[in-house]
Amino acid sequence: MVGANFIPKLSYRLGRLGGFSHQPLFILGAVLSFFGLLMIYSSSAVLGMQKFGDALFYVKKQAGFLAVGWLLYFLVAQFNVVKLCKGRLVFLGLGILLLILVMIPGLGQMAGGAQRWLSLGFITIQPSELVRLLLVFYLAGTLAIKQDRLHSFNRGFLPLLVVTSTLMLLLLFQPDFGGAMGILLLSIALWFVGGVPITFLAGLAVLAIPAIVFVIFSANYRAERVMTFLNPWKDPQGAGFQVIQSFAAFHQGGWTGVGLGNSTQKLFYLPEAHTDFIFSLIGEELGVMGVFVVVSLFVTLLLFGSRIAKVQETVEGYYVATGVTFFLCVPATLNMMVTLGLLPTKGLPLPFFSYGGSSLLVSLVSLGILQSLVRLSKEQRA
Repeated sequence: MVGANFIPKLSYRLGRLGGFSHQPLFILGAVLSFFGLLMIYSSSAVLGMQKFGDALFYVKKQAGFLAVGWLLYFLVAQFNVVKLCKGRLVFLGLGILLLILVMIPGLGQMAGGAQRWLSLGFITIQPSELVRLLLVFYLAGTLAIKQDRLHSFNRGFLPLLVVTSTLMLLLLFQPDFGGAMGILLLSIALWFVGGVPITFLAGLAVLAIPAIVFVIFSANYRAERVMTFLNPWKDPQGAGFQVIQSFAAFHQGGWTGVGLGNSTQKLFYLPEAHTDFIFSLIGEELGVMGVFVVVSLFVTLLLFGSRIAKVQETVEGYYVATGVTFFLCVPATLNMMVTLGLLPTKGLPLPFFSYGGSSLLVSLVSLGILQSLVRLSKEQRA
């Protein structure tokens, strides 16, 4: 019976290490990350064998990032993350610096026509993921300080708008339109919960929508994505190929799926099956039931994050919890909508599932931040 008690004891101790004796957030993170690792293996084995002669090539790399990510989770969970809001200007400066470094030849790496990756020698990262998380702390600290000034456009809202616009412009120079929109959506969400007047946000929408439309149609490839979204069958072997193959994956999966590992779409029909379109592969191999499980996991994360925000004793803690929850759940929602043809195709990873070290590390750090807030709220109520 010793073996039967090992897993519960291990789970308890790991949960205690994170400061949360009942471990729901830890268990949810474990399910998300290890489910994601399983699907990366299923989606990339054939590709790994073809390119590198190793069916485990991609899953081994992702497992390495997963190990580092969980270490960061436990380390971050021990910090008082609310105090990090005091360094909001440092975080903002770091975010701007990272986006500038990406554009420097030799440091920034070009791939797929965009320069979005930063080479640090031993590792290559995509700074936009980290910059959005740094923005959460900047906005949380700034909104807390400016509570009595938010109804003033010049003294309250304008400086926030300038910061967000600066980060968006730096991302558009890469170009990374999806990253820029991620910054905008995250900012608007925190501005809204922070108490920025609706009239300011409505005025911003009136100005932003035409600007966004202009940016989209100023580049042929972005305009093509919109046209493809409206009618992917107009060019089924070209621009519409990826989303049509995604539709085929979901159709073949039906209710229960074709079985784990039995996908035919991953056999070089569905591009990026192990990265941006891994949700399509889940739909094919595990069916509607698998899709429901994934959606349920992110809904649970949203509920956990909302609950954690609600019990915070400080306004900074509330904003950090809300921002981190949006940081994780909004990209997940957008990724699923893209694979289902509900949004134009855009390179957005599915947190915890898509192959890629930057996204996985930042996602696990975000869970560690939420775990830290759980611990702090328990200590404050004790």
